Amino acid sequence: MGPVRTLVVAMSVALLAQTSEVRAQPSKAPSLEQAVQAYSAAWDSRDPARIAALHTDDSTFQLFVQGAQQARGRVDIEAQFRRILADNPGYRSTVRAVSFAADAVTIEYDIHMHPPAPFTFGDARYEPNGKAYALPAIDVIAFQNGLVLRKVTYLDSGVIRANSRAITTVR
Repeated sequence: MGPVRTLVVAMSVALLAQTSEVRAQPSKAPSLEQAVQAYSAAWDSRDPARIAALHTDDSTFQLFVQGAQQARGRVDIEAQFRRILADNPGYRSTVRAVSFAADAVTIEYDIHMHPPAPFTFGDARYEPNGKAYALPAIDVIAFQNGLVLRKVTYLDSGVIRANSRAITTVR
């Protein structure tokens, strides 16, 4: 297991441990599998409002790349997802593996990238080389009553760098 994957697994275990402490009272929420399916369908729709609607009011989203700010609440999360989808208008992904826990899921997948213009992740602005490529990613998502409570996305920024003509630092 490589160092990045080892780090992600360790952080996933820590997040899952925190999640078990946050359990809500039983409700008529969808099963975890149904919640994950609904969330996946929302991402397939490429509709930031539909995706954000599946987050709790106090949800957080962290894109785990250098300089990325955590989004808090549906409004901030929707804005961040809107930027991500605008930068890659042909967004689609292919799932490689899914692991379920009591109230959380870890998803390993590839984002199919073919950005038409420069884009920013964290504190770096990338100028694409014009070629399509697969960006490995891992999501760790904690759910509460069928909605996303916390989401952390890990990207392999080395793959983005390798597929960029130029990279500049933004502050």
